[in-house]
Amino acid sequence: MNRLRGLFRQLSRHVTVLVIPHTDLPLWRARFSLNFLLFAGLLWTSGTVLAGFIIGQHADYMITKADNQVMRHKMLYLASEVERSRSVLEMARATDRQMRVLLGMRDKRAIVEAEDAVGGPAAGDRMNLTRLLADNPARAPQREIRRSLEALRVESQKRVASFQEIAWHITNERSLFRATPNIWPTAGRITSYFGYRFSPMASGEVDDNEFHAGVDLANDADTPIFATADGTVRHAGWNGGYGRMVLIEHGWGYSTIYGHTSKVLVKPGERVQRGRLIAYMGTTGRSTGNHLHYEVLRHNRPVNPLPYLKRPLADDPVN
Repeated sequence: MNRLRGLFRQLSRHVTVLVIPHTDLPLWRARFSLNFLLFAGLLWTSGTVLAGFIIGQHADYMITKADNQVMRHKMLYLASEVERSRSVLEMARATDRQMRVLLGMRDKRAIVEAEDAVGGPAAGDRMNLTRLLADNPARAPQREIRRSLEALRVESQKRVASFQEIAWHITNERSLFRATPNIWPTAGRITSYFGYRFSPMASGEVDDNEFHAGVDLANDADTPIFATADGTVRHAGWNGGYGRMVLIEHGWGYSTIYGHTSKVLVKPGERVQRGRLIAYMGTTGRSTGNHLHYEVLRHNRPVNPLPYLKRPLADDPVN
């Protein structure tokens, strides 16, 4: 108790503050009690802490506001990039359809309808999302953003798969074109057509009619003979009534036969291209004169070669 009284007594004492200027100004003196000085110190400290707290809160607000501004611009940029990517994909889809029409490929409308059933934001949804991002990025639903990005990813994968299918189709069509006979194998005139005919080796019997599996093209001896499509030589040499014969497999079920040649210029297993010189015309085997017996086989069955004689040779005197 005595200590408390002594403390109060000490706090009630006064302190004199003197300010002595170095100029002609008068001496300034102030007298304060220790109680007042203690109160003033506490008030100063409280004010300093409160001011620091207010400044800190304001600084946090400004930082948060700046972060929101940055986030809003980023989200707006993301939305614009999504829209730009979607526009590019729409162009890719239109190009896909045009290429399929030009190439005569399968109509993709059913697949497009299935694609439309997958979902994803429409144009109105994207506009609402853009307005929402411009208003407050924190309110932008991440579900909408994820759905837009997922729809773009799925659409991109489908477009890539579609263009891969188109590339595969073009490759196959090119391979089929290169494997399909479509030029005249030699220069000359047709002396015998595909189908039943009276045998040139007729003996006067009733059954002298025979099936002719190709066409005969007659010309002078040693007239050049060319491969009518790309392929691989499977036989090059003598083969009974065919005489010296060349058999070429082209793929896609096509094969061609060149018979009665005087000289063969290729070997079995050799790869040849359309227009390659492979033999010379002759009259070897079962033949009555210089000509080429030309056959086109489809899946090992002879077919009429005339529809495949589309492109005449440059030196063909008949065509």
